Amino acid sequence: MAEAGRALHLIYVNEEGKFELGQEAVAAIEAIRGPVGVCAVCGRARQGKSFILNKLAESAAGEGFVVGPTHRPCTKGIWLWSAPLERVAPDGSVYQVLLIDTEGIDAYDQTGQYSVQVFSLSVLLSSLFVYNQMGGIDEAALDRLSLVTEMTKHIAVQGDAGEAVSKEDLGRFSPSFIWLLRDFYLDLEEDGREITPRSYLEMALSNMTGSGPAVESKNSIRESIRALFPERECFTLVRPIDNEKKLQRLNQIPMDELRPEFLEGLHSLIGMINQRCRPK
Repeated sequence: MAEAGRALHLIYVNEEGKFELGQEAVAAIEAIRGPVGVCAVCGRARQGKSFILNKLAESAAGEGFVVGPTHRPCTKGIWLWSAPLERVAPDGSVYQVLLIDTEGIDAYDQTGQYSVQVFSLSVLLSSLFVYNQMGGIDEAALDRLSLVTEMTKHIAVQGDAGEAVSKEDLGRFSPSFIWLLRDFYLDLEEDGREITPRSYLEMALSNMTGSGPAVESKNSIRESIRALFPERECFTLVRPIDNEKKLQRLNQIPMDELRPEFLEGLHSLIGMINQRCRPK
C-alpha cells in the first residue's frame, strides 16, 4: 500500500483574484529528496479525474481527492497528494512521483482565460499529463483542447535574443501525454481491421482536407496538440458500472462490484502511467 496521504491545495485563487501557492503543499514538496516525477490529470469537470488519481494513490474508499455525486465541480485550483509514491526506474534508481488533480476545464463558473491558466500550469508542472474525457475523440473534443493553441501563445522558451520560438521548440520541454477516453464503447476499426487506441488518436489528430477559415482553425488545434505533445498515447476504459446511482458514488464502491473489463483496463492504465511518469 502507498503511504497514507491527503489532498493539499497547491495553487488557488486568493480574494484578490491572483494565483497563490498553498504553503502546506509547498512544504510537502520541499521535504522530498531525490528525483521527482509529476503526474497531472486534467479534463472537463465531473468526468472522473479524481477517481483515477485516487486509484494511483491507493487511497481507501471514500478518501483521497474529492469525488462528488452532483453537477458541481469538486476540485478548485490545483491539488497535490501529500504522500509521494516511490518508484524504481529501469536502471534501478529510485524516484518519487507526485500526483496532481486539477480543476475541471470549462466548468460553469470559470472564464476562458482561467481555464487556459490552470491547463498551462498543469502542463508545465507535470512530467506526465493525462487528459481525461468521456467518449471518443470528435470535433467537439478537439475544440475543447483549443486552449492548447492559446497556451502556446503565452509560454516562451528561453532562446537567443530576438529568436522566435516555435511550438515544436516548446514540445521539447513538454510532458509525456496520455489521452484517456472514459466510458468508451466504440469498436476501433478502420477499413474492416482492428486498430490500436494510439492509431485512433493519430487519425483524429491528422489535418482535415479542404481550405477556408474553419478548416484552418481546426487544423491549427490539431497541429498545436501534435507539436506540444510529441510523446503521446491514447488509452480507453469501458464504463465501470451500469448502475447509475452507484456510478455517482464510484469512489465509495468496492472494487469487486466494478465490471471485470474495467478493472482489467484500470490495471493496465496504472501500469502505463507508472511506466511513463519519469522524473522531470
